[in-house]
Amino acid sequence: MNISKPKLPNFKEDAENFFSLQKNVIILWTSRITFLFIIISLSILLFFWKNLPPEIPLWYSKPWGVDRLAKPYWLFLLPGASLVWFCVNAFLSIRVTKNHLVFSQILFLSSLLVSIFSFVTLSMIIWIIS
Repeated sequence: MNISKPKLPNFKEDAENFFSLQKNVIILWTSRITFLFIIISLSILLFFWKNLPPEIPLWYSKPWGVDRLAKPYWLFLLPGASLVWFCVNAFLSIRVTKNHLVFSQILFLSSLLVSIFSFVTLSMIIWIIS
């Protein structure tokens, strides 16, 4: 009986696949713009950090009142979630959809949309409280 060992991740091959995906114009520009929105979001947050009140409105799905408020460090959740979403989509396009370019493009476009919505949400929250 032949028992095969589990295949370990090959990071060199994954990096090569990621950089070969970056040759596609859509994936290249969506990746760059996604990182740009994440960096701008972090810059805005750090720039206004000293002016933030002790509690900010963040949980808009909760009932009106104290339940909607959160500490200012929770605002890092927005660009952080964008970065995590980008990493998960990059991993999926390297491992799962590497042979199907259209699906990889859709994943990277969804990362761009998440980073745009995250940026707009962060900007609106800071605009409301200042």
